[in-house]
Amino acid sequence: MKSVEQVRSVDTSALVSEIDSGNSLVLEQIVHRFGEMVALKDINLNIQPGEFVSLLGPSGCGKTTLLRIISGFLKPSSGKILLDGRSVETLSASQRGVGIVFQNYALFPHMTVWDNIAYGLRAKRMPNASVNSKVGEMLELVQLGHLAKRYPSELSGGQQQRVAIARALAVEPKLMLLDEPFSALDKNLRLDMQIEIRRLLSKQGVTAILVTHDQEEAMSMSDRIAVMSQGEIHQFDTPSQIYDQPATKFVSTFVGTCNLLPVTLVGRETSDYVVQVPGGGHLQVASQTPIQPASDLLLAVRPENLRIQAQPTVYSLSSTVEMCLPLGAVTAYEVQVSPDTKVKVTQPRVPGTRLLEKGQQIYLELASPHACSLFPTVS
Repeated sequence: MKSVEQVRSVDTSALVSEIDSGNSLVLEQIVHRFGEMVALKDINLNIQPGEFVSLLGPSGCGKTTLLRIISGFLKPSSGKILLDGRSVETLSASQRGVGIVFQNYALFPHMTVWDNIAYGLRAKRMPNASVNSKVGEMLELVQLGHLAKRYPSELSGGQQQRVAIARALAVEPKLMLLDEPFSALDKNLRLDMQIEIRRLLSKQGVTAILVTHDQEEAMSMSDRIAVMSQGEIHQFDTPSQIYDQPATKFVSTFVGTCNLLPVTLVGRETSDYVVQVPGGGHLQVASQTPIQPASDLLLAVRPENLRIQAQPTVYSLSSTVEMCLPLGAVTAYEVQVSPDTKVKVTQPRVPGTRLLEKGQQIYLELASPHACSLFPTVS
């Protein structure tokens, strides 16, 4: 199985040759310590020009520390930061050409919308005509021209967020950093603003990094996601790869809902592995990582990747329904596959069909042997 170190080295080296120009960001062996505590451990990332990347992980995993290092507000203990191929570790935040949208938006309360957007342009001593033209362009982009003379206190949360985005984009940043900008918004407005910000950044072709602990937010907005835990990157990949083929046990349980089944490798079938589940059933699993025979493993499988059958097949598990939870478009079941193991199974609801009942015997098979992962029991 791949270690976290192997995952990092594979994911962070494959794209180096592809980044030749544009607003790229390369992090090499970034380490940061707060006294005796190591907050970041050998972080390596290659972010392509125009890419939208999320740093996803639980509180305290190091994602905000990494964002502060990228922005220039914090100097790393060691490591390199290359922006467009240029080393920027010694440059201040203002010298890096980075735009930042904070969690609380950080608008100047005594300035109008117009003046907030113009602030960075005036700080760069741009001519008034250029400032006026650029502010007008940004107001049109975020559709707030009619509110140009209002103050932040007179705006809704979504409008304040759009002003913060416009202010950051006005100075034509090489890189946009978003520090949990949606956390203060209600659910409906949050989705609207996620769509809006993704549209704005794509239209401007800006490379962006989002810090979030919300997996749905990261999955829906990102080209790629860096999943972090305890100062390390466990996987840097596309949302679909992270969901279907998690690289570590942490990724499998942190992103989405996942069953972890104890299994033993008992054989091969063409290019796939055959594993035995306690209770006697067998499943056929695809894995790109060489595994030794008779290895004790954990099979990570999503609830929707378990298909319910009325009759046994060559690779299926004899199971008993323990609980049924109708959830509208889908039905969730808790199923006993062995005396010590229960799994969650979700199935699309078909109107007019009867739900399975408690105590009913069924058989589970994998819908896709490729959309799951095998991990060592101890990892």
